[in-house]
Amino acid sequence: MHRLLTRQLKRFLNEPSPAAKLAPLLAAISDAYQQADQERLLIEQSLDFMSLELRERNLLLRQQIDKQALVQNELTGSLAVLNATFDATGEAILAFDRTGKITKMNNMATDLVALNGQQRELFSLRHFRRLLAQIVNPAPFVRALRAVKINPKRSLFGVVTLKTGQVYEYHSSPQLNEQDLLGRVWCFRDITELKENEALVHHQAFHDALTNLPNRALLDDRIRHGIEYSERFHSQLAVLFIDLDNFKKVNDNAGHQAGDEVLKTVAERVKGCIRDIDTLARLGGDEFVVLLENLQDHNGAIQTSHRIIEALSTAFSVAENDFFISSSIGISLYPRDSKEPDELMRMADMAMYHAKALGKGNYQFFDTNLERVSVHRLKIENWLRHGIRNREFELYFQPRIDLRTGLIVAVEALIRWARQDGRFIMPDDFIHIAEQTGLINEIGAWVLEEACQTIAHWATLGIETIAVAINVSPLEFRNRHVFDFFKKILQDYEIADNLIEIEITESLFLDNVNAAQAMIEKLRSLNITVAVDDFGTGHSSLKYLHQLPIDILKIDKSFITGLTTRPHDAAITDTIIRLAKNFNLKVVAEGVEDESTLAFLQAHGCDYVQGYYYHRPMQKSDITALLLKQAAQ
Repeated sequence: MHRLLTRQLKRFLNEPSPAAKLAPLLAAISDAYQQADQERLLIEQSLDFMSLELRERNLLLRQQIDKQALVQNELTGSLAVLNATFDATGEAILAFDRTGKITKMNNMATDLVALNGQQRELFSLRHFRRLLAQIVNPAPFVRALRAVKINPKRSLFGVVTLKTGQVYEYHSSPQLNEQDLLGRVWCFRDITELKENEALVHHQAFHDALTNLPNRALLDDRIRHGIEYSERFHSQLAVLFIDLDNFKKVNDNAGHQAGDEVLKTVAERVKGCIRDIDTLARLGGDEFVVLLENLQDHNGAIQTSHRIIEALSTAFSVAENDFFISSSIGISLYPRDSKEPDELMRMADMAMYHAKALGKGNYQFFDTNLERVSVHRLKIENWLRHGIRNREFELYFQPRIDLRTGLIVAVEALIRWARQDGRFIMPDDFIHIAEQTGLINEIGAWVLEEACQTIAHWATLGIETIAVAINVSPLEFRNRHVFDFFKKILQDYEIADNLIEIEITESLFLDNVNAAQAMIEKLRSLNITVAVDDFGTGHSSLKYLHQLPIDILKIDKSFITGLTTRPHDAAITDTIIRLAKNFNLKVVAEGVEDESTLAFLQAHGCDYVQGYYYHRPMQKSDITALLLKQAAQ
């Protein structure tokens, strides 16, 4: 019997075992109880299973919710990054659907087309007109839009300039799903700064940085166009090659910044001398070129050259100093001289050098003689290079006589050039070319070493007091290595004091007296004697003579040869001798060829002479023999 039924019978009947007649009923009730227990147990088990399943589903759902929340956060972050990137692209981007509504745009696009920033807005005719009104020349952009209307699947690319000065590059591409058109994306990139930089680079490529004038590249282009114009309209043009005379003294005395200011002033002055249709270009350094177009004859070139020379002759005031420079101008004409731009430039350059050779501060036209001179100069230059390599040079020596004793006290080293083909070339024919090409530095170094070798050789023969004078060109003297080279060579050959004498010209210290003084003092510290050669032929200055530490004045032979026939030369010579005595300098007279000249010099107190009257320049073996003979007397 079910335990619950037993408990009830005992409670209500006070009999643990009821009457037999109730047994069937009770058995049925007991069975019902047991059936109920089984069903309850099944229900409880089902509830347990359902609860477990619900808990598992709930856990899974919570995991999915967490995962979706994470994905949502990631999507939100990605969208924020995308939107930030969208706005940070540096481009105005608009996306349209196929109906013309805006599906997406960034802040730059909003500003560009003046929309209110609401997506799904229709890009109306009002917006379109507002956009076109901002474009300087909208016609090409309108044509591009018409092309898209005809073929919606085509891509576009172009550039528009706004009235604000901004320049935008645009590109547009269709949005396609396979072949179905979904919409179109437009991108506008502000390339204003890029265009400005491109313009600046282009300007710098064709203009001089200092003066902002056209440079050689732009000048060549202008000359070509000028020639085409002249051919079409039967006119002429002229190329004026301008070089500033004595410009180096500005840089040397006041510095390169002052030199730059002078160059800018030169540009302004020359521009004031030419027409608006003409071109002024700077090639670099102190070289300028003027292109004169649409000329009827060469008189226009002459008048312009006169104006330029006059304009540049006025003092340039820089850094509280006044500098006076002049200009040399070479002129070539089209079509008279050439029809090629490069040839016109080359010919004007040659004519300019000719103007410099004639004394500077003038203009010269190109002619065929200059061509021949140029060819000859190039030939000599090539010969010089060959001669230096093959040691074709030789030193000759001309004695210097002491007028008190009649003895040789020094010799001047004079370079001679005998080519291997037997040609003998005089110094006047090649020294100036060596100076112009810079080869004078190599030649001068050879002369110094050869002179020191000669002095060392003489010392072995007992000739120990004869000095050797060598000529030093301004280019050599300004070489920053000249002192070190002199010092090394003198030490290498153990040259005694005052046995090397250098001869310099007046022009050297007139350019930059302070630099010249400093270098002379350094050289004199090596016990080198310093002489001023060809004195009286340049722009002599008593101030410089007093300031510079020199030892000897050499009177140019152009005054000596006319002593007895030209009173003017005699007066100049006498003045130079007196001047030297007042400054405690020794005097050497060059070019003494007769006894009357010698008598004049002796009577006026000249210290030393050299010339054909005593000895011609002679080879090393001959001068050595002469000195040995003198030593033996």
